[in-house]
Amino acid sequence: MNINEVLYLPVKREGLNIGPDKFFCKHRYRTLDGDEVASSFKAKTKKELLDQQKPEIPRFVANWIEDQKQSFDDSSAIDMYENLTLDNHGGYYHDVWLWAIDHHNDFVFAWTYGYTVKKEKLYTVEIPNPNALGTEVFVLAKNSFEQIVMTKKFGSDWKKGVVHQLTKKEIRKDFDWAWQFREEVAE
Repeated sequence: MNINEVLYLPVKREGLNIGPDKFFCKHRYRTLDGDEVASSFKAKTKKELLDQQKPEIPRFVANWIEDQKQSFDDSSAIDMYENLTLDNHGGYYHDVWLWAIDHHNDFVFAWTYGYTVKKEKLYTVEIPNPNALGTEVFVLAKNSFEQIVMTKKFGSDWKKGVVHQLTKKEIRKDFDWAWQFREEVAE
């Protein structure tokens, strides 16, 4: 039973109806509205209750699910897990497959009910240069090909640029030595 079905179940007993015959008794029920059901699940609203059912997954898993939903929207989560396993044996999506093994319930719920994307910590990296002139700095940035490159900037406004805010994985892939110069981006 999914959460949408729960919202429309008669779940509150209102009282007891006694018929003309003393052996004829039945309970009277009332269907709860979404907000009443939500409050019994520690949620404030029906929308919040539905959102509670969505697992938080990493961006790379969300990207895989979105790609697959375009072609296999009517497939079950189990079918998609089998497809993922076959793709992994072919050398594709190994990181998604490893995540799905460790988080199989979240994988099924994400495919079936939707998901929220886990926010990754972002960092900026400024490479120290004792011979810099003025406000010149060398920093890591993401170019238009989604590659991480070192580039020269002037001033301190560069930290606000989205192309300079990188994940740990992006930095460590090709610039592991620069990880020591990271600075966490404040939200």
